Amino acid sequence: MINSTCQMILFVTDREEAKVFYTEKLGFIIRDEEEFDEDWSYLTVAPHLNNEVVIELVEAVTTEERQLVGRQAAEQVYLMFTVDDINKTYQDLKSKGVNFLGEPTEVPGGKGVCFEDLYGNKLDLFESFQS
Repeated sequence: MINSTCQMILFVTDREEAKVFYTEKLGFIIRDEEEFDEDWSYLTVAPHLNNEVVIELVEAVTTEERQLVGRQAAEQVYLMFTVDDINKTYQDLKSKGVNFLGEPTEVPGGKGVCFEDLYGNKLDLFESFQS
């Protein structure tokens, strides 16, 4: 039986640049960072230490991988992050230069707002009405 999701892959053009975006702009932590050899290294980030799902930042090297950078979910939201106070988080991230595609608005079950990562992947903040 499958119990949970633990990791997602996100292709990036420059892993160090992506690491800075996720840690310094979004406030994520580095969960794992290892260099196994010159052709294989591993970097995962997450909103906090106990987050069940980590995002592995993978530098795109093949033509197919490079074509996916910024378009892993086509025009749809690729990842959604829950927040306790969407207005505060929105203002904080906006002040750090994060590109939002609108302002927080009511969506089914709460409030949401879409933003982009460095490469144009659409990401969402969501605050549940039950928070």
